[in-house]
Amino acid sequence: MQPASRHVPPAAALRAAAAFSSSALHSQALAAAAAAAPARLGDPLHSVETPSLTVDLDVFERNCLKLRSVMEGYPSVSIRPHAKAHKCPQLAQMQLRLLGPAAVGVCCQKVAEAEAMVSGGIQDVFISNEVVAPSKITRMVALAAQGAHVSVVVDALQPLEQLAATARQWGASIDVLVEINAGQDRCGVGTPEEAARLAEHISRLSSQQNGSVNFKGIQAYHGGLQHVRDPQQRAAAVQKVVDKAAAAVEAISSKAGLKCQLVTGGGSGTYRLEAASGVFNEVQPGSFAFGDADYARNLQLGGQLGEWQQSLWVLTQVMSVSAARACAVVDAGLKAVSLDSGPPVLLETPNVAAGLVAPPPGSSSSSSSSSSSSDNAGGQLPAVSFEGVEFQNGGDEHGKLLWPQAIPQLPPQLPSLGTKLLLQPGHCDPTVNMYDSIVAVREGTVVAVWPVAGRGPGL
Repeated sequence: MQPASRHVPPAAALRAAAAFSSSALHSQALAAAAAAAPARLGDPLHSVETPSLTVDLDVFERNCLKLRSVMEGYPSVSIRPHAKAHKCPQLAQMQLRLLGPAAVGVCCQKVAEAEAMVSGGIQDVFISNEVVAPSKITRMVALAAQGAHVSVVVDALQPLEQLAATARQWGASIDVLVEINAGQDRCGVGTPEEAARLAEHISRLSSQQNGSVNFKGIQAYHGGLQHVRDPQQRAAAVQKVVDKAAAAVEAISSKAGLKCQLVTGGGSGTYRLEAASGVFNEVQPGSFAFGDADYARNLQLGGQLGEWQQSLWVLTQVMSVSAARACAVVDAGLKAVSLDSGPPVLLETPNVAAGLVAPPPGSSSSSSSSSSSSDNAGGQLPAVSFEGVEFQNGGDEHGKLLWPQAIPQLPPQLPSLGTKLLLQPGHCDPTVNMYDSIVAVREGTVVAVWPVAGRGPGL
């Protein structure tokens, strides 16, 4: 019996395998390059790769110091900034330092965000959202077992009991707040009586499970009210939230015999109202440190628009220009900007101040701009018209900047090919979630590149 002959690959197959191996190595190299940071320390802003997420640290700090100053008028109210806005432990550390002794920790919306914060040195995290999956409950308890102070909201018995049992197994203790449906009809119990029953059940489990869970208070947060434009209407709407919170506190006291040590809520658009209510003793603004185009449309009591300065920007580059269509296409598309609260906005002042472009002659910035004679490449800065520019979705990798064409005899001054521009995000939170890193800048120079460690869908 003859031995079976061994199959020898033909030469074509060998060449294909070699090509595949070479292609795989090339793909790995490309992947490594793609994972590289978009900037290096000391780089000028105009040399940062695009699209990139950037934060002006000077403005970020001013926003934090403003919040601290306002909240000094409410000494009995703590600040717990919401980390879902930036998902970055380095920025969280900076916030807590700038906000001073009133800052007690951070809020997170997902367990993954809490893990990122604790890994980055933040030791007090409040997950202001329901955690239901047993695997996520275990991960949350593990943070407490490692020494972090962890608190969470509940609105149902099943996850609460799972939490109590898991925390006992790990020898950990979790503070629990009852979430109140503040009117957004999202999560939360619907009546004061439900709140009292759930609070009582938490207290009972605390006794049965050796303090693995502890009743702490309530959360009453209404995200939709953060963007009510008119300040009087905003105040009237928040008063309804305050009334719901007060009714829950009273029911928990009278029916369950328990004291709410903590009543938390309020965001970047309403925090003053909750702080002044006499019911809330903690506020949890998040977007205040960044700002966005949506918050900038909120009317304030003094008549001005927006309370916060813009520190967060998407840096993008012009990749195609059409004078006939009065259009410049940039490389920030759906993968780089969030459109849920409206499109990003192209503003004249920050782009001129950053030395990326020159204002057109006769504009408000042209006389005060000292950078119009030298650009980011050592030549003449392109003069760009800004009035009436609109961002339009161009797809996954394309954004279209459209200039008005009402006066054909006076065509707009479009940016030239390769020009880099700063876009004000429409909504900061989901925009941040699209990026692996955030480029920190002071006076137009990169001073840090930090990972957005808590980004993702929230596993």
